[in-house]
Amino acid sequence: MNKHLNNYIYKVVLLFAATLSINFTNKIVYCVLSFTVLMCTLNAIAKHHGSKKATISIVCCTTLTFGLLYNKPYCIIPGKPISGLILASLCAVLMASYIGFKLFLKLETRYGFVVSNCISLLIASLVDHLIMGIFFTNSFPMHRILLILFKETAYTYLFTSIIYLCSVAVSYAKPALMRLIKKILTAIGRYPAG
Repeated sequence: MNKHLNNYIYKVVLLFAATLSINFTNKIVYCVLSFTVLMCTLNAIAKHHGSKKATISIVCCTTLTFGLLYNKPYCIIPGKPISGLILASLCAVLMASYIGFKLFLKLETRYGFVVSNCISLLIASLVDHLIMGIFFTNSFPMHRILLILFKETAYTYLFTSIIYLCSVAVSYAKPALMRLIKKILTAIGRYPAG
């Protein structure tokens, strides 16, 4: 199988796993972590395979997830299911991820992968949080909604900062490591000097 196609399939499987796992927990930190993985994967698909494949991938993943979880009772408070939460969650994911990867593609040519990934992740998560906050206005009092939004935003900034720092470390460490390997190979005579 073609390596390019093989990489695309792995990314779509990871995208589907992240989309599916968002609705399997009622802990905010795990939902935000899943959304962060989803957006990073979608941005990678958009960068390496194009906007069309990224759009098709996220639409197929959210549709398939909705089909699998359609009848699942979702309880944030144990014993008290909230109707329509999975549909609202997947619609929020679909809209926020589309906005996020389109923003990523616009920014990527100007700022590079690391910065544009960070910015698009933050904007997409804010869109997702706002849509879910609007959905929760029928279920919770306003102070609880604001607390949920605050926690989601705090975890998003934490995970985005970690991804940003790791990406910067890798992007700076890789060229330095390649120079070091070249010097070592030149010193032992296995790399042509020049």
